[in-house]
Amino acid sequence: MKTTKITIGRLYNLGSYEHVRYEISVDVGPKESAAKALTSLERIMEALAPNKSKVEQSEIDRAERRVSEMLSERNKIGDDEFKRRHGFFEGTPLEYIARCAKSLEEEKAKREAYKERNAQARKLLDDLGGEAKWKDAKLDWEDSN
Repeated sequence: MKTTKITIGRLYNLGSYEHVRYEISVDVGPKESAAKALTSLERIMEALAPNKSKVEQSEIDRAERRVSEMLSERNKIGDDEFKRRHGFFEGTPLEYIARCAKSLEEEKAKREAYKERNAQARKLLDDLGGEAKWKDAKLDWEDSN
């Protein structure tokens, strides 16, 4: 028995009744290892897996503006008025702003890790002879409102 082609596919649930399916097929040459081919495909599939906790750049931009605005606001209105406006946090306003800034840095790190993992998967796919370029149709949508 000889393995000549391997196909692997995965369906990823994105939530809200949405999903994405990836399927990759490779031809296994006469001197190539089917086990190594399968392992490579599994690695690519794992790296391509959509990350439900993916942080969008718009979320990072919004958090950066918020931290900047809080610092500016705190300097203008003082601690007491800041607490009255933002309430429900522990510590001083500067400690609260520092926690928000730390959370922002963690989100940035998550986004960079996601982008790196995705780039590596696409590079592996390209190395197999697949198409490395992908275009999201949503990027071309225009809002006519």
